[in-house]
Amino acid sequence: MLPDDQHRLLNRIAALHHRSLPTYLTYAKPWVPTGKEEDAHVIDDIAVDHHDLVERVLRVLEKDDRPVHLGDFPMDYTDLNDLSLSFILNELKIYERKLLATLEDIVPWTDKEGPAYRLVNIAIGLAVGHLQNLEEIGSQASSSRP
Repeated sequence: MLPDDQHRLLNRIAALHHRSLPTYLTYAKPWVPTGKEEDAHVIDDIAVDHHDLVERVLRVLEKDDRPVHLGDFPMDYTDLNDLSLSFILNELKIYERKLLATLEDIVPWTDKEGPAYRLVNIAIGLAVGHLQNLEEIGSQASSSRP
C-alpha cells in the first residue's frame, strides 16, 4: 500500500494528464486551415501520450484500492472552442510549460524509490518532448512565411 502522500501525488499526476488541454482538444477541435492538417496531429499525439501515462498511473493506484479523483475539464477550456490551430498551438506551448513546471515541483515530494518518482519523471520527459514538437511546428510555420 502506498503512503497517503504518494497516493495523492500519483492521483495529481493522473488528474493533470486526464483533464489536460490536449485531451480536451480531442473533443473540441480547433479550426484548421487547408494545408495545416498535418500540424493538427500534434494535438492528438500529445493527448495519446497523456492517456497512456494516465493508464500507467491508474494501474499503480488500482492496486492501492483507494478512490481516485480525476476531476473535470476546467471551464476556461471552453474559451478555446473553435479558435484557429495557430492560436491553439501557442496556447499549448504555454500549457506544456506550466505542466512541466508543476511536474518539476512534484519531484521533491516523491519517494525516490517509489512509483511516483518514476512516473513523474516519465511525465517530465514527455512534457519536454511535447514542447520540442510544438516549438518545431512553430518554427516551421514562421520559416514558411514570405
